[in-house]
Amino acid sequence: MVHITYKPAEELVILEMVEYSLHELIETCTLLMNAGRPVILNWAEGVAFNHQPLPFNTKELLKERMKGRIYWASVMFASMPDYVDNLKVGALDIPVVATPNPVLKQAAAWLKGQLGSDL
Repeated sequence: MVHITYKPAEELVILEMVEYSLHELIETCTLLMNAGRPVILNWAEGVAFNHQPLPFNTKELLKERMKGRIYWASVMFASMPDYVDNLKVGALDIPVVATPNPVLKQAAAWLKGQLGSDL
């Protein structure tokens, strides 16, 4: 029998974050998509956001993850009180996922608390 251990993250470190209005967030996503980058927005707690995690591709970052710490290089976010499954901009659709992930939900709640602050 295999022993299975679940070790969720204990800390999330965000290195850079930018708050946008929802309109600005959609425009930014559109620019990224036009540049060939796929974009999916996460949604939870009335916040739409897109994050860029730092991959565990170095010994140092892997050690950090083993300690329970994960890093996001950046996150962009905006208030979006009501969930919709996609945002249409001209011919582009930006998918929006109501995340079931507990870490992303907690991050969204924290980001919601940052809305309107001077970051």
